[in-house]
Amino acid sequence: MLYRSGENLEHGAINFVNNCETVTLYSAYLKLDELKKINEHKKIKQIIVRWEIEDLCRKISDIELFLYCKENSIVLYRNTRIHLKAFWDNKSDVFFGSANVTNKGLGENGNFNFELNGALKGISFADQTYFNKLILDSEYVTDDLYNKLLDLIESVVLPTFDFPKLPTPPPTVEYFLINQLPMTTSPELLFEIYSGQMKNEIEMNCAAHDLELYRIPKGLTKTVFFDQLKQTFNNHPFILEFKVTIKNSVDELNRTDRNGSMTFGSVKRWFQDKTTTVPTPRSFELNDYVNILYDWICHFDNCYSHSIPGGYSQVIKYIC
Repeated sequence: MLYRSGENLEHGAINFVNNCETVTLYSAYLKLDELKKINEHKKIKQIIVRWEIEDLCRKISDIELFLYCKENSIVLYRNTRIHLKAFWDNKSDVFFGSANVTNKGLGENGNFNFELNGALKGISFADQTYFNKLILDSEYVTDDLYNKLLDLIESVVLPTFDFPKLPTPPPTVEYFLINQLPMTTSPELLFEIYSGQMKNEIEMNCAAHDLELYRIPKGLTKTVFFDQLKQTFNNHPFILEFKVTIKNSVDELNRTDRNGSMTFGSVKRWFQDKTTTVPTPRSFELNDYVNILYDWICHFDNCYSHSIPGGYSQVIKYIC
């Protein structure tokens, strides 16, 4: 199982710790407030932290951790080469990933980092040896070392830098990329997977794409699911322009009965002209996308239908 920031990451760490007899924690950076939430039941017995002087001066990690460890009989180690983040049950299970034990790492509220952790049972003897090696290669934090670190921190005068800020803005969506089209073969299949039915790997990956593309939240009833999916799909700029193109199309040979319709070939040419995927997809790569799109459009808009007149070329048509 994967544990994602802003969703279940902190909860997953708490559950892992609570279900262990004892835990050794490895975390490059560590903030005391977050540790207290994770260690409410006092299962953590050893901590290995990086504690570079810069980390402590900039308060990326808390020097007050030492006092907390003394009060709670936790053995504290310092290792400036530590970069991993892991909770180990001192046996064969581990909870590990990218998240430091900080408010922005494990925390699920506010301006958290995007992190990902996983849990693994039954690690190998070599893995257990590695975890022990990290402890044995680390420096035990004594009162003398703590006081030495305090003196060094107090001696440092941090320079003031006025760095320009360039935050990551909300994404600017290029609506005519191929990845803006549905990938699941039908809305019904998407709902089945959304409801928890397991399908093959390709179908699961396609559904994961579509649920994120159309921003479908978890836990919707079937009616609300289809209502929301219909609204977001029908209002997508790619879909809006494509449907207008079908509606306004005029037959090249002035056959009025074919106005308001497009053959499969003309649809693919329109896609090749419109899509900004680099490189522009070749014709045969578009077949699946177009077939899926036909089904989705006709499912969510009764003014469109598709058929294969004469058993030759599939046509999508505006019928209202």
